Amino acid sequence: MKDKLISTKYEGVYYKELNKLFNGKPDLSYYIMYRSCGKQIKKSVGKKSMKMTGAKAYQKRQDIIYEIKHGINDHSSKDKTFIELLDKWYEDKKNNLKSIHEDYNRLKKHATIILHKHISNINSADIKTIYDHMIDNGLSEQTFKRVFSMYKRVMSHSLAHEYIRQVPNVVFKKSIKDNKVTEIYTDNMIKNYIEVIQNYPDTTIAKIIMLILNTGMRRSEPPKLKWSNYSYENSTVIIEDAKSGQNETYYLSNKAKEIIESQRGFTRSYIFEDYHRNPIKVGKISYHASRMKLMAGLPEHFRPLHSLRHRFGTELAKSGLNAFKIQKMMTHKDIKTTQRYIDLADKDILEDLNNVEQNSNIGNIDTNIQSKMIKIEINNSK
Repeated sequence: MKDKLISTKYEGVYYKELNKLFNGKPDLSYYIMYRSCGKQIKKSVGKKSMKMTGAKAYQKRQDIIYEIKHGINDHSSKDKTFIELLDKWYEDKKNNLKSIHEDYNRLKKHATIILHKHISNINSADIKTIYDHMIDNGLSEQTFKRVFSMYKRVMSHSLAHEYIRQVPNVVFKKSIKDNKVTEIYTDNMIKNYIEVIQNYPDTTIAKIIMLILNTGMRRSEPPKLKWSNYSYENSTVIIEDAKSGQNETYYLSNKAKEIIESQRGFTRSYIFEDYHRNPIKVGKISYHASRMKLMAGLPEHFRPLHSLRHRFGTELAKSGLNAFKIQKMMTHKDIKTTQRYIDLADKDILEDLNNVEQNSNIGNIDTNIQSKMIKIEINNSK
């Protein structure tokens, strides 16, 4: 039974098997149990896929028991400031995902008004002030949405770990729409873009962007490519310290391998290096990609690199690959992200179908056909 908690060799540490696979086996979710204020507490502390182990779970349990015993965790919200909870959240989470560090710094930067406030004194007006300040400084509503979401995650984490007794009653009533952008290339647009890339004077940058086009890599990933992590025979390359915080494997087409092989003999450790044998900087790639975008006449809102990743994912979906294969090839953590490309591909297929109908005789056929009774006489001859 996958819902059953299984004991480990560590006191108070348990795990259960999940339906999701990790390294070919069921992922494990670890739990710890301890007593606080006369109550038995069961707490989830992480998954094996997020680098949690029985030993780490046991150490977390020991830390909590120590805090309770010495009065460090006094279950009181009035003595805690938000920065204390934020730092505690970061300590608990920083080994899980690379993005944790970015979220931590983003909240510290934009939520300065509440950082040193006691939790009981934080109110809705503070959140509105953060929103107004961010908008006045030219930041988008989506950036605020991430900051506010991060604030709520810190509070929920603090409550779950009993750093506080209750969460402040804070609300933000303004409705903010989701802003998920997925650029869609027409055949002519991608043709112009590829022509610009192929004729660009900086050939190293051009190769990087063509590799993104043919693999769907994120812009930060080509500079991390090492010859030692590349296998021509297996058609794979490993990205160290990817967005997930783990190593990720990309599968390479013949065209992608051709691009990489063209660098052989010109670089040493990294596949793409500058004149000083250092990996190409992401900022340099972004700068030249923006120039190419202008030269190709792409729409202003198009992101010149990430749009190529989106196009790659959409083309995979249009080719008929199932969601799980696309998820693996795109190195998506969440299958919901992959589903967006499938939805776009379905929409694109319907548009193609309508275009075919309009440009052929099919569209001229009268579909209001009246049914007719046709009598067929069959003469049986011997």
